[in-house]
Amino acid sequence: MDGSTPELHRQDLSASQLQLEVSASAATLETDWRRLEKCAAASVYQSFDWIDCWVARATGPQKIRPAIVSVRYADGTLVAILPLGVERLGPFRIARFLGGEHANIRMGLLDPEFAAWLTPARTTALLDRVGKAIGHVDLFDLDAQPVRFHGEINPLAAVPMASQARCDVGMMRLAPDFSTVLAAHRGAKKSKKRRWQANTLAPVGGSRLIRAGAQAEAEAILEAYFAQKAEWFRGNGIADSFAEPGVADFFRALVARRWTGTGSTVLDLDAVEIDGKVRAILGSGTHAGRLSGYFMSVANDEWRRVSPGELMLFEVISASCERGLTSLDLGRGDERYKASWLDEIEPHVRAIIPVTLMGTLAAALFRASDRIERAARDNPKLWQALKRLRRWRRRAENGPPADAD
Repeated sequence: MDGSTPELHRQDLSASQLQLEVSASAATLETDWRRLEKCAAASVYQSFDWIDCWVARATGPQKIRPAIVSVRYADGTLVAILPLGVERLGPFRIARFLGGEHANIRMGLLDPEFAAWLTPARTTALLDRVGKAIGHVDLFDLDAQPVRFHGEINPLAAVPMASQARCDVGMMRLAPDFSTVLAAHRGAKKSKKRRWQANTLAPVGGSRLIRAGAQAEAEAILEAYFAQKAEWFRGNGIADSFAEPGVADFFRALVARRWTGTGSTVLDLDAVEIDGKVRAILGSGTHAGRLSGYFMSVANDEWRRVSPGELMLFEVISASCERGLTSLDLGRGDERYKASWLDEIEPHVRAIIPVTLMGTLAAALFRASDRIERAARDNPKLWQALKRLRRWRRRAENGPPADAD
């Protein structure tokens, strides 16, 4: 990037010569942040708008101490932003990328030249300095990091203590011609089902894909999503992650940010309407030609039999091709609706890096937990049994869902 350290000096640079600053606010870095996100290999989850809204709405309610680290050369050129936050888990103080489980892809914003300079040894040395600069941290837990992104190596995923994450992210390539994309993804079968859906829905006027075109419309779709997903969480015996402190307000803030007139693509809301009501919803953000799905829900009613979620994805993928997007992901997880479209696996790692003796103990516990979960996920029968057990336990504790027979 313009103004960066000359090549010879850059190669001779050590991590100790970099300038580090820690901020509790993303807003103080906005101009440089927006410039860096245009050239860095990063996702929408690292965009200024996404992080700024998370800091404003979620970190306080969740008792997370924002620790956004900016890294500069000696001449003041910004070369990296690590959007971190420190949270407590029992006695442990843990530095993680901001966004929690709602950030499906977590990484730093790195200038491409600086990223190329970061060997595993230099990255480890940089993180050592970052830990000291933040202060009061026992370990880094840098989960859900892609090994490569947009074809570039992610240096923070290449440190010696990185290991396979609990699950990877599936994605697909797009092309301007949707028919070409469809043909590469069992197009005949999908087209046949789409015709059946159209015929089944014809008596009620078919279906309609809605993309929120105004803030009020987006807010209404978002609230409908919260209601649909809360019902699903109850029925499956899972704690509602959108009911956690600050999370709903965070997504409401993304809606407001989307409609401020800045051209932000931090949140789009698509919905399928059948017989006058919204039956399926997808929330997503777009950055550098890639659509990343944040969340999806389907109404639990009589029209569930026509798979409105699958219908919606068919239409959204088609529209994404028309918009000129180049790739698409639907977050983490191995749900069937994802597997039917996403044909590339994007490997992710979790780097657990102790800073203190307490951190060394926590790291051992985290790694053991990861091994157990990966073993369960790798055994389909066991994983399904655990899901059933979770539902049975919820019903035993709280009673059946309100709509149960």
